[in-house]
Amino acid sequence: MGMRITGIAACLVAGTAAAQGIAPEGAFTINFTSLVVNGEPTIEIGPDRRTGLYEGVLTASNAEGKGLLHNLTGHCLGKFEIDTGSGTFEQHGHCVYTDADGHRIWEQFDFEPQPLAPVQMAAGRWIGGSGKYEGLRGEFEIRVRPLRPATEGFGQVIGSKQGSYRISAPN
Repeated sequence: MGMRITGIAACLVAGTAAAQGIAPEGAFTINFTSLVVNGEPTIEIGPDRRTGLYEGVLTASNAEGKGLLHNLTGHCLGKFEIDTGSGTFEQHGHCVYTDADGHRIWEQFDFEPQPLAPVQMAAGRWIGGSGKYEGLRGEFEIRVRPLRPATEGFGQVIGSKQGSYRISAPN
């Protein structure tokens, strides 16, 4: 009897995400906007090279109007380097997204060295979650386009995340 209850409990956990409007796996396109808080100024780390910290607050919506990462808020922190001599940029960091019920998703992102261009691309990974997102894993491409800020002291960015995910039952 104990084995049967464990099996039923595992099925209930695995079905939790689907029951709450999120399929246990699939492809996605998520659109987001980010308000970049320009905190500390950059520091010089060599000729034509500077480094600084990135902090952004985001809103995210699934392009289908439902499902993974639909109507969530996010908070990201990262570190970036700019080489004006070679015209390149690099950034690495993490984000946490929160839904209306307080469930969280954790993300890692890496903008590998690339030209300073109107659109920058990164590799992203879901590295876990809480509540209905527990066991979340996935990989995706991030594309961002900086916009002209509406006011001094902030940056504004729009972007998308496109890839696939899987939510597995916790161990």
